[in-house]
Amino acid sequence: MAGGSKKATMSAVAMVALLLLAAATAAVGAAGLCGVDQSAVDACRSYCTAGSTEARPSQACCSAVARADFGCLCSYKGFLKSYSNIDPNRAMQIPANCGMKPVSCK
Repeated sequence: MAGGSKKATMSAVAMVALLLLAAATAAVGAAGLCGVDQSAVDACRSYCTAGSTEARPSQACCSAVARADFGCLCSYKGFLKSYSNIDPNRAMQIPANCGMKPVSCK
């Protein structure tokens, strides 16, 4: 039963992180959080999913994140680990793989 309790706790933490991220995104308006809106999330999801074998993000993904502030997103990188199978390291590789300035989160 302890394992089930731990899984339930982790699910609750993930849900809280998602709600906080959603609230933050809603608070900054249509541009989304750090310039990333839902269309960018949708366009880049297959590249960023944990276990993805895609060598590069799609052109649609690159276009969707062209104005994103990945330096700002570094602050939220920890939330991505809890977010629906997203690999935060792959997500932060998008700029370099799209021909933009690479990002280094400190």
